[in-house]
Amino acid sequence: MGESTFEKKSKMKMKFLTGDKVRLVSGGPDMTIRGIHFDVMANKYDENMYDCIWFEKTKEGKREVHYCPFFSDELVKIEEIVNESLR
Repeated sequence: MGESTFEKKSKMKMKFLTGDKVRLVSGGPDMTIRGIHFDVMANKYDENMYDCIWFEKTKEGKREVHYCPFFSDELVKIEEIVNESLR
């Protein structure tokens, strides 16, 4: 019997963990990692992509949620940004 999706996913080497706070290397809002991205077209998890979520206020002042997958090399942990600025 083959491995379950969970077993395959748990063996991946993850650069980020669910809940990590990240930002795009080029800047932008603080985001939270939701997990490894599932590519629906390929029907598999892509260990090089992460689903991120963040909030922004609209012009009317309401909080709006945003979601987007990003490649791992496009992201940096926020704590790494802070540590580098203290050097």
